[in-house]
Amino acid sequence: MQTKKLGYCVRQGDMDDIPSLIALGRRMHEESPRFRNMDYSEQKCALLGQGLVNQGGMFIAEVAGIAVGMVLGAVAPHFFGDDLMAYDFVVYVAPEHRGGSLVVRMLKKFESWAFSMGAKVVSFGVSTEIEADRTIALYQRLGYRVTGSIAVKER
Repeated sequence: MQTKKLGYCVRQGDMDDIPSLIALGRRMHEESPRFRNMDYSEQKCALLGQGLVNQGGMFIAEVAGIAVGMVLGAVAPHFFGDDLMAYDFVVYVAPEHRGGSLVVRMLKKFESWAFSMGAKVVSFGVSTEIEADRTIALYQRLGYRVTGSIAVKER
């Protein structure tokens, strides 16, 4: 899929984007093998979105004014020191918009913002279990290294 032909825009999100991102988040939640059986609170997501707008850690991709992808994250000191670290809450692109350079553009916008905020390290995870191997390979192509895993036990 050619992202330029579709006219994608990747930009920092604002308060007006929160309803669209909640809807996109619901799609991610339903697609995720790990999270689809857990609850999804639109109110909690709205509060997170408001906080991220205030901090600047919300990036959306849209085509024709419709949100089709998002990177949400924050910059904060690591728990053992004062160096700043950027991390994601979510990286998601709707399935029908995958396969092009859109996600790369979103990740680079987030990375640029994070470093401009003073982050010494930027990290991305894949906790949704959506195309995990493909996503990790993408992160590695962008110069990231894999540093661990997540172990999960469900009740």
